[in-house]
Amino acid sequence: MNSKRGSSAVFLMVILAALISITLSLIYGIREECVKSRTDGIMSLAGDSVMSEYNYHIQEEYGLFFLKGNDRQMEEKLMEFVKYSINDMRAVKVESINVSGSRFSAANIDLIKDQILEYMELASAEGRSDVRRSDTEKERSDEISENRILKHGPTAVSLPSAAIPDKSLTSTAESAADNIKEIKNVFKKGTDTYMINQYILKHFNNKNKTISHQHFFRNEAEYILGGELSDGKNEKRVDMALKAMRFPLNLAHIYSDPEKRAETFALAEVMTPGAAAPATQAALAATWAYAESDNDVELLWQGYKVPVNKDKTTWAINLDNAVEGLTGGTIKPDANKGYDYNQYLQILLFFKDENVKISRILDLIQINTRMIYDGDFLINEHSVGITIEAEVNGTYYGYEKKY
Repeated sequence: MNSKRGSSAVFLMVILAALISITLSLIYGIREECVKSRTDGIMSLAGDSVMSEYNYHIQEEYGLFFLKGNDRQMEEKLMEFVKYSINDMRAVKVESINVSGSRFSAANIDLIKDQILEYMELASAEGRSDVRRSDTEKERSDEISENRILKHGPTAVSLPSAAIPDKSLTSTAESAADNIKEIKNVFKKGTDTYMINQYILKHFNNKNKTISHQHFFRNEAEYILGGELSDGKNEKRVDMALKAMRFPLNLAHIYSDPEKRAETFALAEVMTPGAAAPATQAALAATWAYAESDNDVELLWQGYKVPVNKDKTTWAINLDNAVEGLTGGTIKPDANKGYDYNQYLQILLFFKDENVKISRILDLIQINTRMIYDGDFLINEHSVGITIEAEVNGTYYGYEKKY
């Protein structure tokens, strides 16, 4: 009997030892998982804390998130947040932390495009994405005209668009005239191109509208189109582009209007009778179309509208004045209908290369930020996200944070 009791006691002790061992293993395992889970949360939250130190001025004015700092600086910030959070965790040993923003450079056009589109989608949902069209001429009429030129060498050579190839704005305008049937797509809401162009017109000055008096250039939308470091030169480039766009359209109208066609032929017969009349007629039609185009641009700059395809009510210049070069200033047609200057800018922007547009948006953000807030600001010193790699207690943790 005693032998059996002894055997039972031994058996129970073995069972108890096994249970205690299993219980301790479970406690240790749960403790390790708790430490891992808490460490994971701390690391992720520390990364969010680093990301929260974005440039407030840029976010407020342009709706974009830029984070300043090189890898070493961001590692130090992250480590500071982590150490503060694990101060009461004796079992936690941080063996290594690496933080990098190189994959998310603020000079990366695709990443900036994503931010712009996200911002504009939110603005659209809130009903504030379209450009206001109120008293544009009046808004600029009280200002002193000033031709601003960017002469500061370090600012100019560090512009993000410096290495982006671009084609002539005049050829872009001619392409717009050749593809006039695509004009309806220019104002098709919801497309990426439409939202990017609306972003430009919403956040940057142009000849007819001031968004901010603090911005360096007065003609910022024109800078995005022309790329010159001078308000005057960019205005001239847009002037030439609008005329290049309007000229073939006005010429087509002359040849499609029987009265105008007859008028040019009659004058050609008077000037050069006989076989030379058709060539003279062509020269007269071109002269007339150019004079009308010149007047069109002046109308746009004065706040009037110009249609893409004209009719008798929207044609302004008569043939005699065109030939003599005597228009007596801007001539207003009978009807004021069509597109205004902002909408013509939108047409030119529609045909402009997307990479060029976004890189010049970054140019303007850099120029304006250096002028208003931080004289040393550079886009290429900022990122729009970070990658985090850490090893804690022999366990790897990896995160990707992006605005």
